[in-house]
Amino acid sequence: MQRRDALRFLGAASIPALANFSPEQLLALGRETAHGVTTARRHPAFDDHQHATIEQISELILPATDTPGARAAGVVGFIEVIVGEWYHEDERAAFLRGLADVDSRSQADFGKTFLELTEPQQNAILTGMDAESRAMPQGSPPHFFARMKSLTLYGYYTSEIGQRQELLAQFMPGRFDGAAPLPRAAGGR
Repeated sequence: MQRRDALRFLGAASIPALANFSPEQLLALGRETAHGVTTARRHPAFDDHQHATIEQISELILPATDTPGARAAGVVGFIEVIVGEWYHEDERAAFLRGLADVDSRSQADFGKTFLELTEPQQNAILTGMDAESRAMPQGSPPHFFARMKSLTLYGYYTSEIGQRQELLAQFMPGRFDGAAPLPRAAGGR
């Protein structure tokens, strides 16, 4: 499946995971991410193992092809900011439980952590989780993998790499600045 097909197919799934964020919050998140959170990990929400697992899952969702993948776009940093600074405590706990479940499934199926598996084994774990998330009744709490996919897609397609190299978006006056300051409304945040 091509990335653009995946985006179209998963577009509806990305809305629920980000529905609790106002446009201002998403813009602030973009500014935060553009200012180095993706590499500096100023406020890490994940330990090193979790960080590496999320980075690998996001790269499997959007791998490098003729354009860079999720890893090159810094998607793990975007996810870390969302989960660590924007999710409510219950959402963060659910996300971390889902992430721990990835290693639990890996141990049960292959006797190793997710990061120790071969790529085909990793894909088998994620394919099973994807099937589960699709089978959940409408109105159910979001499945970890559905959240992970939507965060990966949103983080990728709002990054400079996603915008310029994948979507071929042209910006005027010719420079991408995901951290452009916005004027504050009177009495606003």
